[in-house]
Formats: sequence, structure tokens, C-alpha cells
Amino acid sequence: MKKVSALILLLSTATLTVSAQKKLYLSQNPRWEEWADSPRVHAVPPEYASQPAIILMDDNTLDYRLEGGQVVKHTTRHRLIKVLDERGVEEFDQVLIPLEHGTRVPVIKARVISPQGKIKYYNFERAFYYTDAEGRYTFLWPLDGVEKGSEVEYLVKEISKNDNFGRVTVQSTLPVATSRFRLSYPKNMELETRSFNGFPTVKPQLQDNRMKYRVELSNIPALMPEKESFYNLRTMAMEYRISYFLNENGEKIKRNSFDSLAHKIHYQNYNFTTGDLAAVNEFLRDLDVRPFGNEEENIRKIENGIKGKITLYPYVDFEERKEVLATDHIRSMSVYSAGYDDEKSTLDTVISKSAGSYKSYIKLFAACLTQAGIRHEIGWGWDRTHYRRDLNFESWMGLTKTLIYFPDLKKYLAPTEIYLRYPVIPSEVAGSKGVFDAIPPRGKVTGRLYHIHNINPLTAKDNRHDITASVSFNKAMDAKVDLAHEWTGYASAGIREELPFVRKENMKKYAADLLEVTDNPEDITSYSFTNDDPATAAGKPLTLYASVNSTTLVNKASSKYLINVGKLIGAQQTLFDEKQRTLPVDIDYPNAARHTITINIPRGYKIANPEVLRMSADYLNGELEKVINFSSDYKLIRDAKNGDRLVITVRESYSQLHFPLIEYQRYRKVFDAAADFNNLALVMVRK
Repeated sequence: MKKVSALILLLSTATLTVSAQKKLYLSQNPRWEEWADSPRVHAVPPEYASQPAIILMDDNTLDYRLEGGQVVKHTTRHRLIKVLDERGVEEFDQVLIPLEHGTRVPVIKARVISPQGKIKYYNFERAFYYTDAEGRYTFLWPLDGVEKGSEVEYLVKEISKNDNFGRVTVQSTLPVATSRFRLSYPKNMELETRSFNGFPTVKPQLQDNRMKYRVELSNIPALMPEKESFYNLRTMAMEYRISYFLNENGEKIKRNSFDSLAHKIHYQNYNFTTGDLAAVNEFLRDLDVRPFGNEEENIRKIENGIKGKITLYPYVDFEERKEVLATDHIRSMSVYSAGYDDEKSTLDTVISKSAGSYKSYIKLFAACLTQAGIRHEIGWGWDRTHYRRDLNFESWMGLTKTLIYFPDLKKYLAPTEIYLRYPVIPSEVAGSKGVFDAIPPRGKVTGRLYHIHNINPLTAKDNRHDITASVSFNKAMDAKVDLAHEWTGYASAGIREELPFVRKENMKKYAADLLEVTDNPEDITSYSFTNDDPATAAGKPLTLYASVNSTTLVNKASSKYLINVGKLIGAQQTLFDEKQRTLPVDIDYPNAARHTITINIPRGYKIANPEVLRMSADYLNGELEKVINFSSDYKLIRDAKNGDRLVITVRESYSQLHFPLIEYQRYRKVFDAAADFNNLALVMVRK
């Protein structure tokens, strides 16, 4: 990746320009026009001909304003993209515009400028929208007329509630000719910022009785994703937080701290009414939870009871009133309740109507654990795949997952993850840290109100995908494979989440995709899942048993038979074809595997090359411990009566989550060993 150099210009507001080796036309004289009456067509140097597109201009403005006694946020996004080939046409023949929940959009418009300079405008009415699981809107705007050499331009203005925290990312998979970010806010507010991956550190200036912050960048190189790396941690970006307000006496009032987060968590989750506690006590009796009984048994009963009996609704669409059972506020609103828009914090409604929102779900967990006498702390965990935590920068950005920590057990529970069960939590927060409420449910704490806990992931041995396979042959030398796949920990979570949504007629294909030993689902003669229900599995492995008549496992070559034994452990990722590596390595979670493959050798045959099965690759840390390794070996068992058997054992283990770029080649050696095994073929010949 090209190095980016910076030059700070002395302007009335803090401005910074970044220049690189390659010069784009627009970077020499950027025209910061909000919406030019006569847009020009821009030339692009030939060295960028291999790019699908170039972002000619990316202009973002954020203004915090006081309106009606409230702080509101005015946002402007203006982007101009030059399309260079058919890949670019496919990417930009529509515009996706995510909008925040509850936002107003006074301006939204788009146009396409042809290579000849002809302009086609697109009205707002052509766009349509969809909502995600959180209720956020995304506008999708189809654009016809986009061709090679044309330019796509769009402008969006939003007015939304203050969010206190934000992130600006200026780097993507496309080069950016010019980028500008402007931030302004009242002088009685104080913002803190932190920069990542070359984003300049600039101080705001007082101008027109407001604080203004401005950054201009040019020639930002493209950053491409790479396997085994968290892309969003590596892009050039800046985060900010509103940290203080000045009161009328000029005193600084701290805002949005970890203490205030803990106070917010506590206020939302432990403000119980008499009706709440009465309903919760009855709910616990139905679950056979005995207060101050066996802690882990009670935790599992409470979790299975809530997740199995209470339907979780992430948001409500108010146009579908007849289907509404819950909202994104603490309402747990039933269609039979009076006052449709009234806030309701009573848990008896949640239990009686068997429906709850995210907030009411968490509050029900808090009430049940409190009444059961289980020590716990509710908090939020950092998503380590997207955000870098900095305990000196008290931002709530990246605290995306609600967790419950049990100090006596030193384990976690994910209350709103329906298909996960204690102690399995989302892998993106495992190995990270979290901010937790330190105030006891029925008490007070002096001093700091929060705890920072390390969220230790489950170990590699707890996150497994083990395969047992037995291969036998009929007289025609067709192969039959009996398999058992076992998944535990994080490895099982995704499959358990998907299984309830697989249609019955598609289940065999789904099983075939998991087995990876045949491309034709009809080759599977039988299959079955066990422990697929997380409520009853109680830590047991999710298992898929199957028998397969494989048509691709064995190939005949003259008088020899080639057994593609590596295929039995499934397709493996490879780093063989990577270009020069630029990003460090990150692993989703610790994991391990043990595969046992038995080849039942037909009478009169032998394996001519068993030695190819002996492989080993290790990565040792500074203490000479194997933090990742791959090995395979075999044992030949001779049996004159039943026939010889070749028993192959494969072991893999990845216990370290991060590897710096300098260690990449050592990591790659182990990672690619599995791919080497995947390509192995045993040669079976007559004795």
C-alpha cells in the first residue's frame, strides 16, 4: 500500500491535505460545490485503468445544533464516483443510502453524467426502501444509464437526534481522489477524537461562535480485504465523542462516560415494580428455579425459559399494528393493551403476552437473576472485528453486544442471542473487553460505577469441528462413506441458528453442503441431526450423521484407484494465491479439530503411498508453546480375516487470535498445511 504524506495548511479552520505518488485530476483543484449547475466530466490517469471505479469526491458534513432545547444532528453526504469498467457499472448502477432510525431527510437526489456530459436526474420517488432487524432504513435507488466512463453523483441531507458518538471512515476498496470532513458544534460542547491508520489529528478552531473541525485528504489509496483479517480495523478513520458540556457557570460537566453508561444500564434494568417481581417469582416457580440453589443449573433454566417462552421482537413497524407485540422501547406492547403509544415497563405484560423487545428481554433476565440470588453484572462488549478499544477514550462506539457476567463463575451469557446458550456468546466479542454495571441490584457502590472485564473466549478445545469417517468399497469399487460431524461451542452456534429456517425439501442439500463430500445431495442415502435444539443440548455437540454413496471420492486411473482422502475433511481455505500481504492476521475464535478417517481396503489391494499422510506444521510462541498447529499421521491395521484398514488421524488447533504482519509467513505455513492435506490422493493398487 502506498504511503500517505501529510501537509497541514494554515487556514481559518484546521485543514489537512494528503498527497500520494499518483495524481488524480480532481486532487489538484478540488471544487467543493454542493451541487454544481453544470457538472464537468473528469479525466482519469491511465494508471488507474485497472480499477473498477474511483471516488472523485467524498464530502461529509456534520453539524450539532441546539433546536427546541434539544441537540440535533444535521448530516450531509455528497459523493461523486467515476465508473471505469463493467465491474464498476455493476457496483454503481444503484445507490444504497442507509438512514438512521427516526431521521428526517429534507434533501435526497442523484444524477448520472454520461461520458459525453449528458445529465440524467433521478427523482426521489424512484427509490424504495427496506428495514433491517434493528428497524433502520436503507434506501435503494436504481440508476439506469450508468456506463463505462460515466459519473454517478448523489447528495443526501439528514436531520436526526444526537447520538453522542460517531465514526468517519475515508478509505475503502476504491481509491479516493479527494475527501473532506467538516464537523461543527456549539462552543459550550467539547468533543474528543482519536485517529486510526494515518487519519490526521487536527484540533478544532473557534469560528463564528462555534467550534469547527475540518480535514481534507487527497489521493487516498484503495485498501483491499485480505483473508484472515478484520478489514474495518485497518481503514483510515476517526472516531469522536461528546465528552463535556459547559453549564451557565462555565463549569465542565462530563458526559457519556463509562460511569454514565453503567448508571444507564442500571436504571433501565433494575427499576422493578411490585407487579414485576410478583410475575417474575411465579415465572421462576414454573421454571423450577430455586433461589440460591445450584447457580449454573438456575442460569440454564432461566435462559431456556426466557428464550424458549418469550418471543423476541427487535423492532416494530407501526404500519403493521395488528401484528405488533413489542417495540424497540420498554413496552412489550400487546394489541390487547390500551394506549398503543404508552411506555410500559412492567414485566408481567412480557410474561403474560410471551413477547418482549430487546430492552424488556434484558430487564427480564435481570429480574430473574436477581430474584434467584445469582450474582451478575450486565454490560456491553466491544466488537473486536470492527472497533479498537481504548479505555482512555470513553466511547461507547463498538459496544454492540449486551452480555451478562457471572463473577463467581467467570463466564458470560448473551441475553438477546436466541440460539446461543450459556456460556457461548457471540464470537465477535469473545477475546475482547466489556464495560459492566458494578452497582448491585439492591445496593449502592461508592466510587467508580463500572467494571472493565476481559471477555475471555472459550478455549480451542471447546470450539471444535470433529469428523469421523469410514470408507468402504463394493465389488464395483464404488465408495460408500459413513460420516459423523460434531460441532461444539461457537462452531455449532451458526448451524443451530440456521437449522430452524431450512425448509424440509432443502434439508438434504443443506446437509450435503455441511458434509462437503459430495456435490449431489441425492448421493446421501441417510442423514440425521442430534442435539440441534440449543435448549436441550446443554453443552452437547451438535452432530450430523450421514451415509453417502460418493461418486467423486474415488477416480480410476488405468489399474489404479485414486482416493481423494483430503476431501473427507471438507474444503479448506488457502493463502497460496495471495499477493503481497499488507494486513495482519486475525482469527474469529480459538478452534480445534480431530478427524479420524478409516479406509477399509478391499481384499487383494494395498495403499501404495501412505507416507504422504505424514504432515506437520507448528507455530511456536516466545515460550515455545504450540499456539497453532496442523498434523496428520496414519496407522495400518492388518486383518487377514476382515481386510486391512488404514486409520488416518488429523489434528488442528488455533489458540492464538492475532498475528502481526511480520509473523504472517510463519502463520501461513500452518494455515496452508490443511490445504495441502485437502489436495492429497491415496493410490490404491493390487497387491
